[in-house]
Amino acid sequence: MRLFFSILAGGNSCVACGSYTALIPVCRECDRKYFSTKECLENRCTLCGKELVSLEGRCMKCRSEPLLVNLDRLYPLFSYRLWNKSLLFEWKIEGKRALSEFFAGKITSILKKLSMGVVIPVPPRKGKIRQKGWDQINELAEFLKRRYGFRVLNLLVRLSEQEQKKLSREERLEKIKTAYVLVKPSRLKRILKPFSGKIPEEVCLVDDVSTTGSTLECCAAVLKKAGVKKVFAVTLFTVD
Repeated sequence: MRLFFSILAGGNSCVACGSYTALIPVCRECDRKYFSTKECLENRCTLCGKELVSLEGRCMKCRSEPLLVNLDRLYPLFSYRLWNKSLLFEWKIEGKRALSEFFAGKITSILKKLSMGVVIPVPPRKGKIRQKGWDQINELAEFLKRRYGFRVLNLLVRLSEQEQKKLSREERLEKIKTAYVLVKPSRLKRILKPFSGKIPEEVCLVDDVSTTGSTLECCAAVLKKAGVKKVFAVTLFTVD
């Protein structure tokens, strides 16, 4: 049905090559060429996941002043450049929700390679869903749960209402320290009922973009304090 109405409305243009597409603004050729996840685990920093320029295992940043301490490893899929910026803008800001399914497929391919079964979405700022009617990560998590069978646990709550993109790097690092907390004990008990009341030993955070990594590190710290032993993260894009 969505495809039918998309065609009636004139369809979309591929963000990479400009050719006609129906529902998703990525044509099949560019999807194969630019959005393949086959090489996302190769030649990457073993901590932040960014592409390496050497064979040292960790990038210069993670060797000299590592930010990620509680997060065991970050797996970003693509660089936040060129048409990737446009694609995220169409999804997140313009509300082109057909991209939720597209991105869920990309995330799923990596989660399966890593044998990750329990997913924790990074929660939106307070009031976002009420204001906009939806949240892109929340919807992504629903696809992961309902279409691909992952166990999605909403264990975190965001306290800060300010958008991260409006902060400088220093402000982001400082404010993020107290921005996320665990859900209230009563809700936590209900969420963990399928796990016999025990928090999983290994989980994977999911978010759209990693900039400094501070958000994921804060979330990982909260989860580690709650009893999680290993915290990984997968993001669609990384700012490099």
